[in-house]
Formats: sequence, C-alpha cells, structure tokens
Amino acid sequence: MKIENYPIVKVLLPYVIGIVVAYYGDFPDEVCRGFGVATATAFLLVCALTFVKSYRWRVVQTVMMAVAFAMTGVSLTNRKFHPLIEEKSFEGNSEWVMRVASEPTPREKSVKVEAEVLQDAGNHPVKGKVLLYLQPSAGAEALQYGDLLFVHTRLSRILPPCNPDAFDNQLYMRRRGIYYTGFVREKAWERFGSAPANPLKSVAQKARNRLTDIYINAGMSGDELDILKAILLGDDDTLDPELKASYTSAGVSHILCVSGMHVGVIFMIINFLLKPMDFFRTSRIIKTFFVMLVIWLYAHITGLAPSVTRSATMFAFVAVGQSLRRHTNVFHSLFASMFILLAINPLLLFEVGFQLSYLAVSGIVLFQPKLSALYSCRTRVGKYFWELLTVSIAAQLGTSPISIYYFAQFPNYFMLSNLSVIALSFLVIVTGVALLPISFIPFITKYLSLILTWEIRIMNRIIVFIERLPHAVTRNMDYHIVQVILLYGVIGFICLLLYRWSRKVFWTTGVLFTLFVFSFAVKKEIWNRETEFMPYHIRKGSALSFHCRGQTVLFSDSIRSERDKLYQYNIRTHARKHRQGGPVVPIDTAAFDTPFLCKRGNFVRFCDKTYYLLTHKQRIMPDGGRKTVAVDCLLLRQNPRQPPEEVMEVLPFREVVADGSNTPFYIDRWRFFCEEKGIPFTYTGDRKL
Repeated sequence: MKIENYPIVKVLLPYVIGIVVAYYGDFPDEVCRGFGVATATAFLLVCALTFVKSYRWRVVQTVMMAVAFAMTGVSLTNRKFHPLIEEKSFEGNSEWVMRVASEPTPREKSVKVEAEVLQDAGNHPVKGKVLLYLQPSAGAEALQYGDLLFVHTRLSRILPPCNPDAFDNQLYMRRRGIYYTGFVREKAWERFGSAPANPLKSVAQKARNRLTDIYINAGMSGDELDILKAILLGDDDTLDPELKASYTSAGVSHILCVSGMHVGVIFMIINFLLKPMDFFRTSRIIKTFFVMLVIWLYAHITGLAPSVTRSATMFAFVAVGQSLRRHTNVFHSLFASMFILLAINPLLLFEVGFQLSYLAVSGIVLFQPKLSALYSCRTRVGKYFWELLTVSIAAQLGTSPISIYYFAQFPNYFMLSNLSVIALSFLVIVTGVALLPISFIPFITKYLSLILTWEIRIMNRIIVFIERLPHAVTRNMDYHIVQVILLYGVIGFICLLLYRWSRKVFWTTGVLFTLFVFSFAVKKEIWNRETEFMPYHIRKGSALSFHCRGQTVLFSDSIRSERDKLYQYNIRTHARKHRQGGPVVPIDTAAFDTPFLCKRGNFVRFCDKTYYLLTHKQRIMPDGGRKTVAVDCLLLRQNPRQPPEEVMEVLPFREVVADGSNTPFYIDRWRFFCEEKGIPFTYTGDRKL
C-alpha cells in the first residue's frame, strides 16, 4: 500500500488534524472568523494555482490544499463543539415549547428524553438541545420522536465531574450538542401535537417499533428478545447489564452492535433478490439506488451508530462500483467513508464506536491476508474456521490498544468466543431477517421463532461459560495515551515488515517496543513515589482516600467494598490509574493504624499532616485552659453545627475541606468565614476536573 496511490489521504489527514486542534483548543470568535477567511483564501489560491504548470507551484498548491482542509476541519469542528449558546434564555426561563428528539428511555426513577427547545415563555425562538428526565408515567414512556411538548421546568447546565478520572458526562453530552438538563414532574408537561424535524428519522423509528412488535407477536421475549433487538435493530436499552458485561468479558461485545456483518447480510440478500436487474445499464442504476435506499433506511432504523454508518457508506461505494462494473478498492472505500462521515459530523472522530469500527476494519484489511496465508486448509470447514480465526486476530490487533485504553481489560479467550459465537450470530441475523417477510404465516412463524430463540439461548450459554473460565479477563490494565501511540507504532511497523522486509523498519520496531516496555517501568516508579490525600465527592456521603507509596486506605460511611456502585462510579477509575487499592474502613472507626497512617477518634495523622473530621454531632469545647491543638486540614462532614469561630478558637486550622455530605447552608457558612480569614476552602462539589 502506497500513500501516493490514495489521493484522498492528502486531504483526510490535514482535515483530521484540524478537527483535533479545534477539539482541544478553545478559540475566541475573532480567531474563528479568521479561520474562515484563511480557509476561503487557501481554496482560492489552490484554484488559481491549478492553471500553473511549474513543479514548484504544484508543491505550493499541495501545501495550500492541506492548509485549506486543516482550516476547514478547525472551522467545522469549532462550529459544532463551541456553538453560541443563549445562556440567558436557558437560565432565565422555566416554561418552554420543545420537540422530542429521541425515543424515551425508561430508567429506575425517571424517563430520559432528548428534546429540542423551540420557544421560551415569551414566544421568543430559542435554539438548543436539552436532556430531560420526566417523572415516570405511561404518557412519558409513550412519547415518540417529533412530539411537541409544553414543559415547565428550570434548566441547569450539565456539570463536569467532581471526582478525578470519573466519567465526563458534560463532555459526552457536549459532543452531542446538549448543554442543559432538567427534571420534569408528571403534571409539568403536556403534549399538544407532532412535527418531526426529520421525517426519515420519524419513519425509521416507527419502523423499528413495528419490527419489534413483529418479534414480540412471534413469541420472542426475555433476554432472547433483548439480544435480538440489540443485534438486528441496534436497541440495547433494555438489555440486562450483567448479560451485556458477559459479552464484553468474552470479547464479543461487537456482536451486540449493528456493524459490517449486519449491513453485509442485508446487502447480500437485496443484491441476490435483484440479480436479474444486472443485465441492462438502466436497470443496474435503478438497482443501485434501491440497494443504497434499503441500506441507509436500515442504518436509520438501527440509530445511525458510527459502526453502521461506516458500513453503510462502504457498501454504498461497493454498490456504485458494481453498477459501473469497476473494482472497488477497500482502502479507497475506507478513507472516503471516513472523510464523508467526518465532513457531516467532525465530532464522530472522538466517539469510541467510530474509532473501534475503523480500527477493526483496518486491522482486518492489513493483517488478515498475511495471517491467512500462514496455513492452508484442505477442507472447506477447516478453511472457514481458519479464516474466521485470522479475522478475529486481525481485528484484535487493530482494536486492542485503544480498547484497553478505554475499558482497562482484555478478553483472554477472544479467539474461542469468536470461533463459537460469530457463526451463531450470523445464523441469528439470517433467521431474524427471514422471520420478517413470513410473519403473517402463523405456523411457520411459530417454529422459526422457536429456532431463533434457541439459537440465542445457546449463544448466551456459550458466552456465560467462557466468561466463567479461569482467567477469562485480564482486568485493571491501564494504558496512557502515549503508550497507546507507541503500541500502534509497533503494530504499524510490524505490518510494514509483513509486506516488505526492511532493516530500518525492523530496528524502528524494536526501538518503539523498547520504549513501550520502558514506559511501564516509569509508571511503576511514579506510582511507588506517589502520596495523595483525596476527598471524593459522594452525594450525601463521605469517602476519604489516603495513599502513600503503593498503599491506600479509604475511609467511608457509604461505601463498604470496592464492589459497591458508588465506588465503581466515583472512585474506581482514579484508583486504577494510580494503582490505589486497599481496605475500605468505616469512617467512624475509633482507632486504625498502618505504617503510614494513624487514626484516633476524629484525628488522622498522615504524611506529617494532621487532619480532623468534624461532624454535626460534635461540639469542641475549651479544655481547662490547655494549649490549643492546631490541625493542617479540617474535614467537614454531615453539617457541623458549631460556629466556625468557636472551632477556630479551640482547634486552629490552616485549610478546610467540605464533602458531599454537607448541605448548601453549612457549606456557604464555612466558605464565607474562610474567605474573611484568608483560609483556603474547598468544596468537593465545586471541583471542575
């Protein structure tokens, strides 16, 4: 593969660089306008230099084209990621006219709905998407895309995480254009009509609901129905979390996402049924449009996930190539589809599904032919399973580094699970698609749905069996982004060696691999020297972590072990990234000793600093004229009622930290006192990490 044979890379690479620059750089409006002017100027120069035949000016033209597409990436991304939000309109009103932008998702205590704001209480137009949590009701769950609502609620900005390394919901929603959220009570909203912004999306969602009803009427239910909806329709909202975790642990979570295999089956069926239209040019063109229409309708039905949009775009290129009787180069299709999707939405580049989809296909295209050539099977069955195995290994080579970076685990039996489950999943897809056109024939539908149910049950049992095997998953793996880049560098140069031997490439591979291994030694040395006190923000609770040179103690009143949901959501990622793990001790424990920490009552001695835990039950009184005991940090828990002045008189402190167990009244009370005295004050809920 030579880059010069793929001219689209010359514009795709600078365009991606521009997207990354705009994503991580917050540019003022004046600078953004400058980018727009620079983009237009660069494109004009490129057009002007087209008529110049000099080689030197051709080089200048190439450079200017790269600059133009880089600036285009910056401009488009900045418009998507840094839009002008009417903050006064959102934060100064409580009555809105909204349009439902997604189907409702039932939760334990609410129904989640994305909505587009159209007007405020004064009938002034307002633009922007918000995330609503409706009080559970039959009406809330029955909402559909395009429904118009009159809503009474106060909207607030989605806040960044308060705990280090926690999931950044603000950033995730920001990539989707959502900045505000609000809770709506049952009687605080009313539906008064329907006006879908995108009729195709409305039709697709109604089609998805209709297909779901067909499977339900055919006798599908329980986990089998949820798995089928995830595999065929891209709807995993009702999927059991434990079952979903089992698929992830077995290394086949991609089966639950609509991807190339699903679109390929649809393409294969439609292409086979319309085979007679290949004999004439006009009929071939009609067939191409029909195939593309069906593929993209299916993509809309499944929710336009990054993996399915990538597959739909690539198969569209294949359909056009077949119509023109031309061979379609997979690299051209891969790069062109990426460019088209990023031109529509540049922020797709930072979606995990988008990255995994393209990396998996790249791994398969680059490594699978070489791996397949290592062994030749004589039988068709043996050749099929060997091809399946090499595809699985190639896909893992493409996705493992970034997958470990995001999910911190690696499925050790991925080859076993892929060999056994992918064939079954293919049967599930074919059977599920075949059930739809014959759903009006009860006798056949009954037995076909029974076959489909047992196919999914067998697949689930295989997954659970593999997950329960010893050492099925290597957990708590932590890769820094630099390590991910180094590992992809190693994989990339190994690929070059497979296609063409070079001593320079070989030594470069060795150097990169050495740096990759050496980086773990550096990280371990950093971990062994780290000392940290971390008060985590737990709503209505306390969690204080003391870490010193590889040893950690967590004091908490709401977390009992590392398996608790509060620990998993708020603390686990930070603890994993810094190799912090140890006992979880009740915070009211009277005495606790380790080589680096000593707790006596409410006093904690850690790394030459003294901490005091002040709660609402305590009242510190002067003790017969004795000398006061100074503490380095005062930790406020559960609304201490004693005035700060009295505490300061008896227990002088240099710093104050209030956690999530305190209410706003007591937080403000201590904040004002500390500001007057010039004492550092930290409320864990105010940290923007």
